[in-house]
Amino acid sequence: MAGPRGHLLLCFLALCLAGPSFFGEQKVRSKRCDVKTKFVTHMPCTPCPAIRKRACPLGWTRTFPGKISQDCRYEVQLGDSLLSMSGCSLECWKDMVQKACCPGYWGSQCYGMGGPSPAPHAPARWHAPSSGSFNAQLGHLTLAAPGRAHVWGCPELLGLGEPGVLGTDLSSMCVCVYGVCRHGPRGDGSCLCFAGYTGAHCDHELLACQALNCPRNSQCSEEAPSCSCLPGYTQQGHECRASDPCRPSPCSPLAQCSVGPSGQAQCRCPENYYGDGTVCLPQDPCTTNNGGCPSNSTLCLYRRPGQASCLCKPGLVSIAHDSSAGCFAHCSAFSCDRSATCQVTPDGKTSCVCKEGEVGDGRACYGHLLHEVQKASQTSMLLRLRVAFAMLDQGCREILSTSGPFTVLAPLVSSRTMNASVAQQLCRQHIIAGQHMLEEAGTQAPRRWWTLAGQEITVSFSRFRKYTYKYQDQPQQTFTIHKANYPAANGLFHVVTALRLQPPPELPEDPKRTIGQILASNEVFTRFETILENCGLPSFLDGPGPFTVFAPSNEAVDGLRDGRLVYLFTAGLSKLQELVRYHVYNHGQLTVEKLISKGRVLTMANQILAVNISEEGRILLGPEGVPLRRVDVLAANGVIHMLEGILLPPTILPILPKLCNEEQHAVVAGSCVDCQALNTSTCPPNSVKLVSSPWPCPWGLTPDCPAGFLPWLRVGKLGWETRPALEAQLH
Repeated sequence: MAGPRGHLLLCFLALCLAGPSFFGEQKVRSKRCDVKTKFVTHMPCTPCPAIRKRACPLGWTRTFPGKISQDCRYEVQLGDSLLSMSGCSLECWKDMVQKACCPGYWGSQCYGMGGPSPAPHAPARWHAPSSGSFNAQLGHLTLAAPGRAHVWGCPELLGLGEPGVLGTDLSSMCVCVYGVCRHGPRGDGSCLCFAGYTGAHCDHELLACQALNCPRNSQCSEEAPSCSCLPGYTQQGHECRASDPCRPSPCSPLAQCSVGPSGQAQCRCPENYYGDGTVCLPQDPCTTNNGGCPSNSTLCLYRRPGQASCLCKPGLVSIAHDSSAGCFAHCSAFSCDRSATCQVTPDGKTSCVCKEGEVGDGRACYGHLLHEVQKASQTSMLLRLRVAFAMLDQGCREILSTSGPFTVLAPLVSSRTMNASVAQQLCRQHIIAGQHMLEEAGTQAPRRWWTLAGQEITVSFSRFRKYTYKYQDQPQQTFTIHKANYPAANGLFHVVTALRLQPPPELPEDPKRTIGQILASNEVFTRFETILENCGLPSFLDGPGPFTVFAPSNEAVDGLRDGRLVYLFTAGLSKLQELVRYHVYNHGQLTVEKLISKGRVLTMANQILAVNISEEGRILLGPEGVPLRRVDVLAANGVIHMLEGILLPPTILPILPKLCNEEQHAVVAGSCVDCQALNTSTCPPNSVKLVSSPWPCPWGLTPDCPAGFLPWLRVGKLGWETRPALEAQLH
């Protein structure tokens, strides 16, 4: 086994035989007891379809699965309107760490003392560091190293039983005239006297021991005068010689142990460490002057003992990849959305800001629905949306660019000519009021939507994991949602596979005629026209306006044929006039987009009419939630919206009066007959028999009834009198 390979094998066997103690003496233990605190924050409110693309700030973590709050609102300026929209907020979290070492560990890296314990009575004198101090009251030892200082917790380190045992400074705790001080981390500062001396400071001679002539490094007690070597020394002949003070080593596992001239162990920390050798701590440049890194723009990152590097703060970049020279804010070409503006904040960081009329975090910005459909049509995957954009732009531009929220069904169409007339007929049957997101997993329960054209849509989740829908008036055709939940500032849109070409039923609109003329000439409004003609109000709907009229359908008016309508036309004429005014807004022409944006309307009856959107996309009016069937019937002096019900102002309820008529009762006597012939006595007209037991006729009350005869008593038809009251009236 000669040669290098044989020597390596022998070394390996020697290390194995040495056991784990050999390695254990070289191990430096580190133990942290950092305190973590979890902080949670919510990001600014944003459209719900965009929440999945929202990122948490640097240093924060997004909860998975994402925890989303849906009870927030955001504002967006669309044209002259400031819209308040319902949105979602993302929850982010991070752990803030307060660094701390576990008890018995210290330093920036939380090192323990490590290594074997020194002998309890080592013969070496414990010296204070060349630069440092000890506070016995606080139990802290401060060691100074080049360019830095560090504080240790020292009651356990020095083995002090209680504070103040060693005095207030190192010079007073180890004054041994003829002896050595118990030193080291577990020393108690007391003196070990040489042979022939005793006392707290080894300054009293023992006469009994002087005659023994004990060797150096030995001790003698007066009780049994004899010479014995001090701990750590062995007797070799007539001398007490020190054993190897470095086995076991009293030094830190990081330190080098050597034997000094006096036979004592000397500990020396390696380069880039500091301490007295018993404890060696790494030098951390970051603790002094931020490691030389500019504190306003960089962070100091500890690498290894004596070495650190500079790192730019989040959001900043370095000059020529050298962070030590400082970092600065820089707006890169792709850090923000193409429509956003990159700004430098006062604290020297970059921020992406969406332009007015758009919402988002700056990295992604979203405009109104028409803008987002156009942006999607410019991508290579959705070029066929160009026809859909032309339809929405020419037919419903004002609706989709100035108000909301809306959900748009944007069809993929290969090629088709789209003019303004066709677009106006088709676009409203592809728009639903409100935001209607579709979950990725799908749901088995079908849902219903209502378009602005008044059509009902049934949406289902197919077995092919696709959403499909049908129009109730066209059930033979099935449409498929190709991709769902594209966000916009005022709603969202779904990309669908086909365009509905069949237009909705024509509206009775005529921009050349007044509202009054349209209502009078169309059969769908004949009942409401009858109310207008008989309410006693002048024909104000033929005036200049502009007006917004909520006209109930004939079926809605027929719902009052339970006696209420007859009463309104006769005794309740003032209530009928209030009902008519409640259906009219006389301060402008409110098309559907303006109606949704306002949220409530002050009618001619000087009462508030609330405007809400149901989960199915129906526009509901008033406290009863009366749905709109058709919207935007345009006239020369305003607009008409057709209702499925009738609006009843709270001030006229109840419509029918509650009658509280009173009836009076009187007790009268029947014809006086012989007591033996009571059955022949009769009651006066419009009266009924009150009692069947006879009473004597009071003398003088009924002259026709002699004494000893009884009358039949009669009473009004609605009640019985008590006997005392009856007797009182009879007497």
